[in-house]
Amino acid sequence: MALAGVAVWTGQIALAPSAPAATGEHYSDVADAFHSQALKPLPETLNLDPSKVALGQRLFNDPRLSADDTVACSTCHNLAMGGADRQARSRGIGGREGEVNTPTVFNSAFSFAHFWDGRAASLEDQVDGPLHHPCEMGSNWREVIPKLEADPEYFASFKMVYPGGITADNVKDAIATFERSLITPNSRFDRFLRGEVNALSSEEQSGYQMFKSYGCVACHQGVNIGGNMFQTFGVVGDYFNDRGEVGDADLGRFNV
Repeated sequence: MALAGVAVWTGQIALAPSAPAATGEHYSDVADAFHSQALKPLPETLNLDPSKVALGQRLFNDPRLSADDTVACSTCHNLAMGGADRQARSRGIGGREGEVNTPTVFNSAFSFAHFWDGRAASLEDQVDGPLHHPCEMGSNWREVIPKLEADPEYFASFKMVYPGGITADNVKDAIATFERSLITPNSRFDRFLRGEVNALSSEEQSGYQMFKSYGCVACHQGVNIGGNMFQTFGVVGDYFNDRGEVGDADLGRFNV
C-alpha cells in the first residue's frame, strides 16, 4: 500500500536478499560493481509475523497508551508526514513541549540504536522512552495494561498472538514489529544500487560520486545511509572550534 510516497507493509513477509540469489548465469560486471558499494539498497520486504504487525499497528495508533488518552505513537510519528510531525519540538500530553524534534519511524528497523542520542538499543527498548516521559505520554505500564485488558478485542488478539497475553514486553514486541514493517524500498536510488544505471540522471550520478569521493560515505553508508555507528565530531578538524558560535539552528541538538 502506498502512503505518503512510501511503501507500507501489505502482508508480504518473505525476506528479500540484498543481492540476487546465485543462478547459473554470471552477473554483469556492472551489477558486481554495484553489489560492492558502501551503500546498499533497502530490502523489498522483511520476514515479519503478520499477526504481530497488525496488532502492533493498532497499538501504534492507540492514544490509550498515554496518561490522558490523547497521545498515540502516531501522534508524533505521523506516517502521512514522513513518519514524524514536522515540529521543531514534539508535543505530548497537555500540549507539553519536548526537548527535541521527532525522528522518523520509517526505516528505523535498520538503525543500530534509537533516539537522537542512541540511548535505546532496540525498537522494543525505545517504546519505554515516550511512554514514561512526562512531556510525551506520561504514563506507565501499571496504568496501560489494565486499559488494554479491558478491551475485549485486545484481550482476544493478545491471547492468540502471545501465549502470555497482555504484558509490557508483549506490547513492546508488537509495536516494534509493526515499526519494522515501515520500510521505504524501491526508490530510484535503490534501483540504481541494484544495478539499474539509468534509474538516476547523469547529474544525480555525479552527485553520488562526489558524495563518495568527498568522504561523506565514511559515516553515511550501509542500507540506511547512516544510523549504524556513532562518530566523533572533529576527526578531520576541530569541528566545534571551526564551526563558529552556537546559533538557532543548534537548538534541540544539545543532548545529541
